[in-house]
Amino acid sequence: MTIGWSSEARRSLRAIRRYIAQDSEFYAARMVARIIERVELAAMAPSQGHPVHEYPEKPLKEVHESPYRIIYQFSDVQFWVVTVVHFKERLEKKRLN
Repeated sequence: MTIGWSSEARRSLRAIRRYIAQDSEFYAARMVARIIERVELAAMAPSQGHPVHEYPEKPLKEVHESPYRIIYQFSDVQFWVVTVVHFKERLEKKRLN
């Protein structure tokens, strides 16, 4: 299965790294690596993620790498990361398009 990242997901990952790097470049790199590893694990069993409760009508799932939610969708051949949001952040519909 191939893993793809939306432009929104890539922007989110860069923003997470920049924010954490204000205090520690080491921990910023570590968090980004943990998110990427969690995506790779989720891609192995994508149906095991949780439905995104804000949008039950959309074919979205999520997994967590605390304190972040990784929102994705998948098919038989592709795992698509839609966005990455902090638990405290509101998930906006514009981020899912």
